[in-house]
Amino acid sequence: MSKKVSLVEINVFEKMIPLVSGYLESYASSRPEIKTNFDFNKYSSNVAIPEQQILRELIEQDSDIYAFSCYLWNTDLVRRLLPALRKEKPNSHYLLGGPQVMHQAHEHLSPEFENTLICNGEGERTFANFLGELLNTTPKFSNVKGLSFYGDGELVTTKPQERITELDKIPSPYLNGIFDDEYLMTVMETNRGCPFHCSFCFWGAATNDRVYKFSEERVRKEINWLSNKNVPFIFIADANWGMLKRDIEFSAHIAKCKKKNAAPVFVYFSAAKNSPQRVSEITEIFTESGLLNAQPISMQSLDKKSLEYVDRKNIRLSAYEELQDDLNERGISSFIELMFPLPGETLSSFKKGIESLFELRASVLVIYPHLLLLNTPLYEQRKQHKLITREVTDGSSEAALIVGTADISEEEFEEGMWFVFTILALFNTRTIHRLSYYLHTKGLERFSDLYTKFIEFCKQKEDNAFTKFCAESIRDGAYYDFTNYPYVYHLVLHQKRYEFDSLLYDFVSNQDWWADANARLLFEFDLLSKTFIYSNTDVMKPWAQFEFIDVISASDRNYTVEIPTDCLGMLDLDEKLKAKLDTDKPLFRLRLNSKGPQFTFRENQTRKANADYCYGSIMRISDFLPRMEIVDS
Repeated sequence: MSKKVSLVEINVFEKMIPLVSGYLESYASSRPEIKTNFDFNKYSSNVAIPEQQILRELIEQDSDIYAFSCYLWNTDLVRRLLPALRKEKPNSHYLLGGPQVMHQAHEHLSPEFENTLICNGEGERTFANFLGELLNTTPKFSNVKGLSFYGDGELVTTKPQERITELDKIPSPYLNGIFDDEYLMTVMETNRGCPFHCSFCFWGAATNDRVYKFSEERVRKEINWLSNKNVPFIFIADANWGMLKRDIEFSAHIAKCKKKNAAPVFVYFSAAKNSPQRVSEITEIFTESGLLNAQPISMQSLDKKSLEYVDRKNIRLSAYEELQDDLNERGISSFIELMFPLPGETLSSFKKGIESLFELRASVLVIYPHLLLLNTPLYEQRKQHKLITREVTDGSSEAALIVGTADISEEEFEEGMWFVFTILALFNTRTIHRLSYYLHTKGLERFSDLYTKFIEFCKQKEDNAFTKFCAESIRDGAYYDFTNYPYVYHLVLHQKRYEFDSLLYDFVSNQDWWADANARLLFEFDLLSKTFIYSNTDVMKPWAQFEFIDVISASDRNYTVEIPTDCLGMLDLDEKLKAKLDTDKPLFRLRLNSKGPQFTFRENQTRKANADYCYGSIMRISDFLPRMEIVDS
């Protein structure tokens, strides 16, 4: 009689191809004795499903073996499911694998449950050997490499299992018929490994540098399969997409499949750290085919000491400047990825780094919260760097947010997070952009000082929606949730747009430099040029009488304004546009036309749907900025 195996994946996203389960089943089933004696079932769910429903469905599977994939977003949930499942199925075996549990036997195993084991490292070989051992009358798990378990009251960890160097020995679960459902998203691998040693990251630490590849023929066939099955979203899981020349060819093949089958519709990847030109070529391929809206540029920090601490090297700032110019010429949006706080980073160095990117005219900044990951060098160095962590309490995650280091106190961390939220609200949305650059370049107010003063001003306005959202997000650690940051865009560009504008006006009009007429002009122009992220956001005339710009009309993402001609030199209008103006006239009229790719906001949409939309829109902010059009007076 065959033994039943449940391969359990509980993901963040709905209807996601359970690729890990597919790999495990494909590799194990390539052995005749396992294919004959085991029946596999892939259980795929997501963390939003009620816990009791997941437990009930797992019990109903009535399996002899349950294999859980454990990641930081589901491990707390798995911890609670496991005892309840064992109570109902005491004679089954339970295998836990994944980066959140490997080498953590002391946290997840106990002597009273010898039927619960942990897989340490790459799973395919260990899992197949584990099943093979279960075919014996008296299994001896000490014969299986890569396991931790209790036996006779003693914790046993066997020798490490060698990595698979010829990845095509893992039969493709895409191509052998294992996946037969309809899916919305998948992870795709073309290689495994990472040559870098960033101490905050699991990739390099887990794979010992070496990068092993799936064959080009196989990868192309898998891309074809995904496109033919109309899987809309692909997350390329390679650590450095663009590091290999063939990545360009794969990208072109994905674009070709999209043109043929209208799928996939979106691709996300982790860009190669030091191959910016190759990544630009890939981004151009994806943007031209509508698969991507911006190029990621991974920096993490601009502080030399911090980068040394985490064993990382960035592209030179001069090279970044060349890259940004190249992207601008091609009309490609970009965003810079940073992390806060890294060891060695101070609040001052963090702000200084942001200011450097401001001076280089960076487009969008994505500043990730720093999660302390298990099985990374930084986890082993946590005492050395005096890391202070805060546990995420969302009911499913087992994540630790770093909220302090030897170089940044918890109070300074909170201040840094206020700075992050202000970057989201002002920098990424292009709000008061012209004014900020003017003040900075004229020496009237440095960029970082302007934002710091705005933060202090906001804190005095406790009832303001933006202030309340930031304060609550920082207090509760809500910024861990990927819907949190994008909600800032929804708030300041739509829901509380004019309340935020009023807050800004109250702030700028009380600064010493407000006496500068050019600063007042630029603030007026900035406010009228502010991005519309939805098509149905109310368009209102300014609540206060402007000094320089007269608003003639306001309707449907359009402002028609009249501006004194002698103000022309201060405005960043296109030279071709300026050439059309009659400079002999004292005034000229301009239409700020923001009609573009905006979607309509719908009250019945989930917060996640709004967050996804707002995030994607800001990533291509240039598509949403108003077009300047001359209007005959």
